[in-house]
Amino acid sequence: MEQVYINSALAALGYAVAASFSKRALGQGAGVLRLAFVANWLFLPVFALFLIGKEFTFPLSQLGYPLLTGLFFFLGQIFTFAAIRLGDVSLQTPVMGTKAVFVVVIALILGTESITKPMLLAAVLSMLGVALLGFSGGGAKRVGMTLGLALLSSLFFATSDTMMGFYGSQFSAPVYMFIAMIANALLSLILLPFFQGPLRAIPKPAWTWMVLAGLLMAGQALLLAYTITRYQNVAVVNVIYSTRGLWSVLIGVLLVHYLGSPVTHGVRRIVLLRLSGAALMCAAIAVLFIPLPL
Repeated sequence: MEQVYINSALAALGYAVAASFSKRALGQGAGVLRLAFVANWLFLPVFALFLIGKEFTFPLSQLGYPLLTGLFFFLGQIFTFAAIRLGDVSLQTPVMGTKAVFVVVIALILGTESITKPMLLAAVLSMLGVALLGFSGGGAKRVGMTLGLALLSSLFFATSDTMMGFYGSQFSAPVYMFIAMIANALLSLILLPFFQGPLRAIPKPAWTWMVLAGLLMAGQALLLAYTITRYQNVAVVNVIYSTRGLWSVLIGVLLVHYLGSPVTHGVRRIVLLRLSGAALMCAAIAVLFIPLPL
C-alpha cells in the first residue's frame, strides 16, 4: 500500500480522536473561541518540529499564497469547533467528509488537478455516505445548524488544501505549511475580544482536554498537509481522509459501551444509519484501489 494512503488514513483517525477530545473540553467549559485560540497556537510548535534541519527559505514574491492558505485554514478551524460545540461529534465529523467533494469541484473549476472518473465516483459515494451519516437523527434544528457549520468548514478546508497542493510545490513543504500556520495563529488574536472569559477562567479539567485535542489536531493536520504537498494528489487524499466519519461513529459506539449507557431502539437506528453511511465511504475508497471499467 502506498504511503499516501497510509498517511491519509492515520490523519483521519487522528482527527476523529481529536474531535472527541475537543467535545470533552467544550463540555468542561473551554468555550469555542478559547479552544480554537489555544489549538491554533499549539499548531506552531508542532509544525516547527518539521523544520528541524531544513533551511527556511522561500520566494518572497509568492508569500501571499501560504498566508491566504492560513486564512482559509483559520476559518475552517473556527467553523469546525463551532459545529463540534453545537452537535454530536459522530454527526459533525462525517458531514465534513463533503470536503472530498468540494476538493474535486474546486480542482475541476480551477484545473489544478486531473480528476479521473474513479475519483469522481469516489467523491459522489463519499457524499452519499455523508447524507446517511448526517441525517440520522438529533433533531432538525440541531442537525441543520451542525450541517451548515460543518459544510462551511469543509469548504474552507478544501480551499486551503487545494492551495497547499497547487502552490506548495513552489516552496519546500515544511516552510509553506509553517508560514500558513503562522498566519493561522496570528489571525487567532482577533478572537481575544470575543472570549466569554479570560483564558485563566477556563476550568482546570478543561485544560487537559484542550491541550490533548490541540496537539492531536495539529499532529494530524501536519501529516495531512505534508501528504498533500509531498504527493500533490489532493482529491485522493481527501476521499481517504473522509473515513474520519467512520472512526467518529465507531468511537461514539465504544464510548456508549464504555460508559454503560443503555442502547435504545432509537439509538440503535442512528448507529445503523451512520454505519451504513460509513460503509459507503469505505466503498468510495475501494473505487480508488480497485480498477473499474469506467
